[in-house]
Amino acid sequence: MLKNMPTDILLKFKPIQKLVAGLGRDVKKYFGRDRGCVIGLEDDGVFYGEGLYQWLKKERANVVFTTMEDDGKGLEEEKVRGRKVLLVDNDIITGKGYKRAMETMRLKKDKFKIKDIKYAVLCDRTGLADFSVEGYSAYAPWSLERIDGIDLKIIQALSEDGRKSFVEIAKKTGLSPVGIKNRVERLIDEGVLKIQGLLNMEKVYSVSAHVIVEADNNTISRLIEKFEKSPLVYHLVKTSGRYNLMVSIATPNLESIENFIAKEIRSEPEVKHIEVNVGELPIIPKGWNPPIT
Repeated sequence: MLKNMPTDILLKFKPIQKLVAGLGRDVKKYFGRDRGCVIGLEDDGVFYGEGLYQWLKKERANVVFTTMEDDGKGLEEEKVRGRKVLLVDNDIITGKGYKRAMETMRLKKDKFKIKDIKYAVLCDRTGLADFSVEGYSAYAPWSLERIDGIDLKIIQALSEDGRKSFVEIAKKTGLSPVGIKNRVERLIDEGVLKIQGLLNMEKVYSVSAHVIVEADNNTISRLIEKFEKSPLVYHLVKTSGRYNLMVSIATPNLESIENFIAKEIRSEPEVKHIEVNVGELPIIPKGWNPPIT
């Protein structure tokens, strides 16, 4: 529970306002005149759960608030006795957390004479929640099995400044610093997020070149092995069609581009054709982690 926080303070946060505007009336109707219990699911659901609870108290609903993990740990069980229960979380992505939490409460239903159990979230990818404000678009440029919109905001904040504190990021997302910390650690553990120092390309290089190469498979393999160790190559892709390797380089000057093509590509006897386009430094990426050999 969010301790030492003034009553109703969460209602000033935009994510809570969005949650209440989207499902508040339906939740109030669900509780009706019955006694109710709002349960915020650790970690992010605590923020949304307590915000919804504060709104319900203002609406004079007969509700109490508690928290738990999705396996039931930390639950103040006496608070659910004889009441309607509403589990609250930030989102449902795969449905695993939803199923654990709902099953946990169903097992307690008879023992504590729980009248009903519902589930509320801000974003529902699966359509499982009883109350939700929005779903995710069917199309998204990332895997929703791995990350959600808040994860992306965290990644964006750290990409702008890898030293940004969890407190600063929390202010922009509506989560607690602990919630941010837990998400960052999960993203790192799962290999989704990597925090590292990057070279500012604008401070070191002044020109770039895009090179496409046609060669046999053995030659392409040798080129890839060589280019992976080059401090000039920032983008390297095998392609289909006539040209089967795409190489992007950044250098201090045009002479360096000419030297790279002559020594690293044309020196390979099995290279059949190449095309070169020279331009300004890339719009993206701005930063790069070149191999140091």
